[in-house]
Amino acid sequence: MSDTPNFENIQGDIWPGLSKRYQEFWFFQIHDPDAFKPSLRKLADEVITSAADALNDKKAIHQAKASASDRDHELAGVNIAFSNKGMDKLSKSGFRDDPFLKGMEADMVNEGRDRAEDWIDEFKVGEDKQGGVDGVLLVCGTESMVKDTVSELAYKYLSSKQGIRHLLTLDGRERPGAHKGHEHFGFLDAISQPKLKGFDNPPQKGDGNYQYLTRPGIILIGHDGELNNEEKFQHPGWAKDGSYLVIRKLRQLVPEFNDYLKSEAPKLHLNEGQLGARLLGRWKSGAPVELHPQDDCTEDARLNEFDYSPTSHTNCPFASHMRKVKPRSLVSNRDMNDIMRRGIPYGPEVGVNETKTERDRGLLFTCYQSSISNGFQFLKRSWINMDTFPPGKTRYTGGTNPGQDAIIGQLVKNPQKEKHKILTTSLVDGKGQNTTTSFLPFIQANGGDYFFTPSLQLLRDMSGQPAPGKIEQRSEPLPEQRSEQRLEQRSEQRSEHEGFFSQFGHGVQNIADQIF
Repeated sequence: MSDTPNFENIQGDIWPGLSKRYQEFWFFQIHDPDAFKPSLRKLADEVITSAADALNDKKAIHQAKASASDRDHELAGVNIAFSNKGMDKLSKSGFRDDPFLKGMEADMVNEGRDRAEDWIDEFKVGEDKQGGVDGVLLVCGTESMVKDTVSELAYKYLSSKQGIRHLLTLDGRERPGAHKGHEHFGFLDAISQPKLKGFDNPPQKGDGNYQYLTRPGIILIGHDGELNNEEKFQHPGWAKDGSYLVIRKLRQLVPEFNDYLKSEAPKLHLNEGQLGARLLGRWKSGAPVELHPQDDCTEDARLNEFDYSPTSHTNCPFASHMRKVKPRSLVSNRDMNDIMRRGIPYGPEVGVNETKTERDRGLLFTCYQSSISNGFQFLKRSWINMDTFPPGKTRYTGGTNPGQDAIIGQLVKNPQKEKHKILTTSLVDGKGQNTTTSFLPFIQANGGDYFFTPSLQLLRDMSGQPAPGKIEQRSEPLPEQRSEQRLEQRSEQRSEHEGFFSQFGHGVQNIADQIF
């Protein structure tokens, strides 16, 4: 089991993450694998953004910001991933992760709480098993570059000539102005991301950003900490440096959420901000409500160095979103179920007179992990939707269960009991009394799928194409000049990353966190 990272072999959105002002998810089916396979070699050699490339992109953005330039640093990062169906078409089998093998529709609709009628048709496999998605191209960066790059790649490597059929494009972008970095409910997102041992600089205690280091094998296959004690967690050797990717379109009912806060807060002797902070676990600035129960504190917007009292939910309900998905010292193996989140908001801002959701908006949720059954699926089934998690807390709540996740919890389908027809969260009201609050879900799952993000070497191997002695300059010019510059500069950047590592060390996520 290796814990020495090969940044040239890891796709960059897994770590350190691609820079995302704008992103397109380009979903496709493979109809002629033999026609498509040669494209994999070209994509790996010329296009795919490795972790080394992503670090260089972040370095360039950091330098551009330091120069006080008014212009955005134009860039587009590219990754690719495949569903189990897609990997099978590319002659790669041997996966044992049960959710990945089944696909999201079987896992979240047939066996889970998603409603089939809410799903986008393109994500549905169908009775004949001919539908659904085989792969996804992720392109992130500045909008003009992303659009140019998607157009160019679709033409050169992912057209009908290469045996590919485009199914669907979903796009997301950061919210404008003061809302940058916040999801549509208004809360600052992506604060408690895992820091990987051997990849990121170890946080120092006392600076407010301290948190445990996650073993890299929890996110990346073939690294230290990967769960391989059971057969279901074991992977073929060729899967090393890959990671499972979950993509999920979550529609957010923002006017309904705001209306609930407005009407329910007075009943609980709280104001709207206090109730929202309790449901999420942080204020909209990001400050932990556990430390600041009465008022927001922007100085602690990204504070991670704190814990919850195991015997109290006075400040932060046991079922708050943050306490559900990141219970901290409540669980003994803190990193065991960590996921690396890479989501982006989609859709327009709420209209001034929009009192009920009229336009589609929400979160294009994405996350990486070395096991979906131990990551995303476990979080959904065992923590988020389980009203008894965390266990053993009824003595502190006045006899009621903690409740479902207050932000992303889902109803039981076809409920037979009245208590299953609504979501309920236990909390302490503004007068210090144990009580509960109930509501209908504020999110709607519209589909998605489970994917495997291969290493660059695996992409080359799957292509069946011999390694060229030298990647020659393309004689055919690209239609868009900016796309041409990006593809030509990519190979140059790969040769520069050693200097970046020597300057900042292999743990450079502290710089990445300051960029987007």
